[in-house]
Order: sequence, then structure tokens, then C-alpha cells
Amino acid sequence: MKTALESLRNASALYNEKLVKLMKSFGMTIAEHRLLLLIESGLDTQEKISLATKLDTSTLSRQLKSAVRKELLDKVATGRDKRQLIYSVTEKGQSDLKGIAAELARIDANVFSDWNQNDRALLDQLLDKLEKSI
Repeated sequence: MKTALESLRNASALYNEKLVKLMKSFGMTIAEHRLLLLIESGLDTQEKISLATKLDTSTLSRQLKSAVRKELLDKVATGRDKRQLIYSVTEKGQSDLKGIAAELARIDANVFSDWNQNDRALLDQLLDKLEKSI
């Protein structure tokens, strides 16, 4: 019999497969999607994003460049020497975020379609407790 953590790992892997497929359908990676969400929430510089995500600057820089190249993000140079970049989500990026959010809501609804409210609330409580335990 599987342990609870093994079951969580398996569920996570299955969900990740769905996420990868969904992101590919929008022409982006999971990492780029997370970047768009962070930038949309107000973390608009590489420094702010790096602090929030704990990503090293070279990895983050590659992800940002890729998102700019895919026209998901805009960048504007600022400061005296124009070396600091301020990022913003483009219209295409915003449209993709809305489409992804709708699809994620659909996936969520499908996953939990046979669950009643009590079961769902219990799962939320148990997952919160698990996060605090780890």
C-alpha cells in the first residue's frame, strides 16, 4: 500500500503532466506562466522576482528573455544608466493568462466533480496541516 506522501507525489506528477500540456497549448512553459503571474501581481523587476522566487539571476534572466521573445512580456529600461528593466505583461500575455485560468478552473471542476463540499473542505484542511508539518 502506498503512503500518503507517495500518493501526493503521484497526484502531483499527474497534475504536472496536465499543466505542461496546457502551457504548451498556449506556447509557454510552467515557469513562464509563473513569471507572468508574479509580474501581474506587481513584482516588475528581476531583483523583486529573484527575491520572491529564490531563482538565480541567470535562470531568471533566461526565462524573462524567453517570455519577452514570445511577446508575453514587455520591458522598459529605467534608471540613470538604463540598466534596470521594468517588466509588464503584454495584451497577449494577459489574454493567455485569462485562457489558462479558465482552463485550470475547468480542470479543477473535473477533478473534484464527484466530491461533496465536506470532502473538499476536509482535503483543504488536511493539506494545510500537511504543509505546516513539512
